[in-house]
Amino acid sequence: MAQGSSTTHADVRMYQVVHNVFRLATTRFADATEKLEPSALQRMIGSRWEFYVAVLHHHHQVEDDSFFPALLAVRPDMNALITSLEDDHRQLIGVIDSADSAVRAFEAHPDAAHQATMHEHVVAVRELFLPHLDTEDEKILPAIAESIPPKQWEGMDKAALKSVPRKYLPTAVGAMDEFIQGLPKDERPAAPPPPIQVMLALSWRKKWSSWVKPLLV
Repeated sequence: MAQGSSTTHADVRMYQVVHNVFRLATTRFADATEKLEPSALQRMIGSRWEFYVAVLHHHHQVEDDSFFPALLAVRPDMNALITSLEDDHRQLIGVIDSADSAVRAFEAHPDAAHQATMHEHVVAVRELFLPHLDTEDEKILPAIAESIPPKQWEGMDKAALKSVPRKYLPTAVGAMDEFIQGLPKDERPAAPPPPIQVMLALSWRKKWSSWVKPLLV
């Protein structure tokens, strides 16, 4: 299990939450593209898939540009593993691009055949992405918790949140909040900055509930 907050270990609970949110989102897309009626899918799948792809690419960019280099600086022995994970990121780009094309084809022709093709491509993303997340959870998160100074990691963690594109921030925070609210209180990561807490209470939590509802089956 990923290390929680302490004075000697970096608190990687939010990193774990982000991974679990991606697992949940990917599964929801796979289920929705298989089980929803074409007319229901056509109305909403494009915008939701666009968000998913954008935040996934952002997450991998943060890992490649910030998290992985910081870990390598203190754990050069992990170079082979990190190189393999970066290769996964590049491979995922191609698989996601194929899924993008399938989503657009379905939007143009919302019939059973195009829906089946779209579903197959979403499943291909899931089959590559979820084992990749498992490897990071098993090997990268514990190494960060043990090897990167807590204050340094806290700054990197906050910077990652701040770097989320503004247009996607309310939805991204809403997705994380949904998962966090389901955790026992002693397993939840540190609360987000006060402005984000206020926006969640005022509108972002409600907007997320409406945004994700059409995907649920």
